[in-house]
Amino acid sequence: MALIPAAGSGCSGPSTPPPRVDSRRPANSEVEWDGFDPRAYVQHNYSVLRADDRELLCRIRDFFAGANISEVRCVDVGSGANLYPALSLLPFAQSVDLCELSMSNVGWLRTQIDNYDGCWDAYWRVCAEHPAYSALADPRRRLAQVGRVLRRSVFDLPRRAWEAGTMFFVACSISADRMESEHAVGRFLGALRPGSPFAAAFMLGSSGYRVGQHWFPAVELQRAEVVASIAAGAHDVDMYEVRPTPSLRDGYLGMLLVTGRSRG
Repeated sequence: MALIPAAGSGCSGPSTPPPRVDSRRPANSEVEWDGFDPRAYVQHNYSVLRADDRELLCRIRDFFAGANISEVRCVDVGSGANLYPALSLLPFAQSVDLCELSMSNVGWLRTQIDNYDGCWDAYWRVCAEHPAYSALADPRRRLAQVGRVLRRSVFDLPRRAWEAGTMFFVACSISADRMESEHAVGRFLGALRPGSPFAAAFMLGSSGYRVGQHWFPAVELQRAEVVASIAAGAHDVDMYEVRPTPSLRDGYLGMLLVTGRSRG
């Protein structure tokens, strides 16, 4: 989830942050993302499959299964400590690039690519309820074959490099500045080739979140703002809102899933 525009890091040289940043709110580059604790995050958010994540996973599973893609180059942007977006791409992937910049998350992801933890089996079982996924007998082995962790900022994603993509809880949760949030959405959609299917998820009304001993910023996005940021770069867009009961944590209103095709 942590994608930091830091000069001289990542896979593509110096980062290029958005041109305008509201200095009254914490910008992405001002946050100590290497303090993000992926194990604490997984324990709180994903150690048990929640009904809201199951609903999101069912919808992205069905979306990609119906997208008429096979052996394509896939990307999960801002993977953080969440594997299920990458799992949703597996049956259709020639490759899956998991892009992340927090060093703590990068290290965790590399261990998971090799042999992911047992808690993710519940998420794969949801995927495997669809024939397109159940045909994949060994998802662990497949992820180890096609998965690759890249230390890369969302602001440095190359243009039109991938053919399917996911970005879950990233644009809303890497900064408190709306301009950076909008820029992150644009860079994600622009990193996909024209017509590429994508799924993106957003926390609505988030006021920030705690992971372990650290507090991280967020943008209090409303549905209309997400619609506006997606509209310029996508078509055939569908949206689905989830209001979790009980809530995952304090300080947010719900989750919004967006699927569609990139304009590239």
